[in-house]
Amino acid sequence: MILSQRLGTRADITAGVIDTFRALSRHPHPSRHERATGEDYMAFLTGLGLFPVRDEAGNVMADCPATPGREGEPLLILQGHMDMVCAVSPGSGFDPLADPVTILEQDGYLCTDRRSSLGADNGLGNAAALWVLSRGVRHGPLRLIFTVEEEIGLEGAKAVDPAWLAGAAYLLNTDGFHLGRAIVGSAGGRRERWARPLETCPARSGEAWRLSLTGGTGGHSGDDIHLGRINPIKVLAAYLKDRPGLAVADFTGGSAFNAIPSGAEVVVMGQKPDLSELEDALLPFRATDPNLKLDLSPAPRPEAVWRPDFCRDVLGLLAALGHGVYGMDPQFPGVVGASANLGVARREEDSFAVRLFLRSARQADEALMAAENRALAEGAGFSLSVTGYPGWPGDKNNPLAQALDRVYRVQTGRGLEVSAVHVGLEPAVFRAKAPELVMASAGPDILDAHSVDERAPLEGLAGYALLLAGLLEEGLS
Repeated sequence: MILSQRLGTRADITAGVIDTFRALSRHPHPSRHERATGEDYMAFLTGLGLFPVRDEAGNVMADCPATPGREGEPLLILQGHMDMVCAVSPGSGFDPLADPVTILEQDGYLCTDRRSSLGADNGLGNAAALWVLSRGVRHGPLRLIFTVEEEIGLEGAKAVDPAWLAGAAYLLNTDGFHLGRAIVGSAGGRRERWARPLETCPARSGEAWRLSLTGGTGGHSGDDIHLGRINPIKVLAAYLKDRPGLAVADFTGGSAFNAIPSGAEVVVMGQKPDLSELEDALLPFRATDPNLKLDLSPAPRPEAVWRPDFCRDVLGLLAALGHGVYGMDPQFPGVVGASANLGVARREEDSFAVRLFLRSARQADEALMAAENRALAEGAGFSLSVTGYPGWPGDKNNPLAQALDRVYRVQTGRGLEVSAVHVGLEPAVFRAKAPELVMASAGPDILDAHSVDERAPLEGLAGYALLLAGLLEEGLS
């Protein structure tokens, strides 16, 4: 029986992957809140006749015996993460901890109603793998691993017992964003949280104003950082820094370390701000961020505002911190090698906190960026807490990528691009636990992940499922 007879038409495959994705997305699952979704994964695996287990961190694992005649082949792990970055549209009323995402099929894409991100990263890759297995595709010995808290520093992968990786020859991670690409290396990440105690004084008399810059395209701080999209935190900080006559009462921008900010908002006191210079500053971003909206409206009078020296230091820091591409990867042309994302700036309890994400293919680049941030932030009176994860050095001769390439060539007549990516992937952590494990990552096309515009082209879903099925059927030696 040929593969297409087991899987059906491309329309059948697409519908099956989407149905599985819906089943795995019915509960909210931002990082640290994956318990209910983990139970859905456990139930799905049990429905396949498997016996899944769950560790204390919430990671899920199940062994899938080989189909008859394939028992002697090398063990392959299929692996992905269950959590998502839940970006929310301001004013939408969407609660990431209570509301499941709304999944729509519109204009050739799988998307949401733009109140939240979609969670195709990484739920869609997982759904394709599980649907393929549900269709009776022949395969050698398999192990399935689904992790938690990937989006906040690969924390679930760090907790995986090395015994879960033991005995495996290969691991295929489903967290790629580009069909037609086999990923064999990824960037390391450094998450910096800089904080300074709030310093306020009684608000003077006068009018209060709420100034907001919303509708930025945002996106994934690794996958989209080279696209030149606006960072509203930096734009508003630069505007206010040059206007000491405006007293700042509050400043809030961004949603996550690893999401390019799509909006920022400030409350100020003083004369009604003249926005003409700010409007001019937005002109270069009208192509990359077509939905930008600048709004000024009266606000309730605050009881306190930032002290002038505190305001000067904070705004100066936000305006000076680097954001965007620092350099390209010397080994993989066209791939970003080092970048910074100024992801969050907001009050957190009695402090003002700034959250940045540094990504780099080379440790030396990370050290340079970190030193620059330290000089700026410590000079402004901020203290640091930091977490991170290593990079995954790339190998263009990766045997698993070569196997994927063979299947893709048979199916499409085209070769796979073998490359590294400027994002953190869990193989970077697994590498230390199982040094001999050959790993690669491949996934369906996903656009604008970590933003409310996150979407996946429908036409690519069948292609990814067929690639997985073909790899399983061909086997690995």
